[in-house]
Amino acid sequence: MKPIEVILAPYHGGVRGVRVGGGPVRLMELGLTEDLERAGIEVSVSDLGQIPECEGELGRAFEIKRRVACTVSEAIRAGRFPLVLSGNCNAEVGTYAGLGSPDVPVVWFDGHTDFYTPDDIDQGYFDSMGAATLTGQCWKRLANTVPGFVPLAPHRLIYCGSRHLEVRLLQRLSAAGVSMVEGGTRSSQSFAERLGNLLPRTSEEALIHLDMDCVDTSVGMANEYSEPGGLLREDLLACLDQIVARCEPLALTVASYDPGQPGSDQIGELAIAAIKRVIGLHK
Repeated sequence: MKPIEVILAPYHGGVRGVRVGGGPVRLMELGLTEDLERAGIEVSVSDLGQIPECEGELGRAFEIKRRVACTVSEAIRAGRFPLVLSGNCNAEVGTYAGLGSPDVPVVWFDGHTDFYTPDDIDQGYFDSMGAATLTGQCWKRLANTVPGFVPLAPHRLIYCGSRHLEVRLLQRLSAAGVSMVEGGTRSSQSFAERLGNLLPRTSEEALIHLDMDCVDTSVGMANEYSEPGGLLREDLLACLDQIVARCEPLALTVASYDPGQPGSDQIGELAIAAIKRVIGLHK
């Protein structure tokens, strides 16, 4: 199996270790690297280091993206699979930019869509803009400071597990050509079956983004924004099996896991199981 570069980006709102920013370190404490090494996989770990406090939240957040992009690019050049453990979803812009393969499909597991722009919301929650930034909907000038960044065509974005969405947001997503396996709704088909209908029919590469609040609250609280109607453990693993059977994963970002929430270790253990699924360890 290809060696793995674990890239630690333990930040939320540009601050290290708070809330979901504690998730990457907790995954390491739960034995992620030891599990991979026991399976015979060579593992290296890179930490983004300290981000200067003087730049403000936006400045720090985009510096995180830039550092993620550079580290992902270096991992790929070294023949390593980039596994980005991030506090929040904004790091995905850096992961995607670092691939050097613009417009690969991005399968985005999330309880939300992160498709808001600064003009769409009044509470200013920056992490709700990650996918909008990725697809060139906002923060265009700052996004261009991320090495290798080219906006993803929205029709290459596939959501899985997003739920309880506003009508106007659904209209924006539809108009942009984004695909979605919506959570929180009744369906005769499983999440995996519905996702399989949206994946490319021919084998190609893909980027996987795993926001842990795609998971249903009955499994555990991934973060304070988790809601019912998400994927169960078996749903998530079956969806990942669908992707791996159809596409070659170029990288995986795991984000939005807050170890301070109830049932958090169950979420962390599921995250590790998901990582193993993506890289081909099915046990």
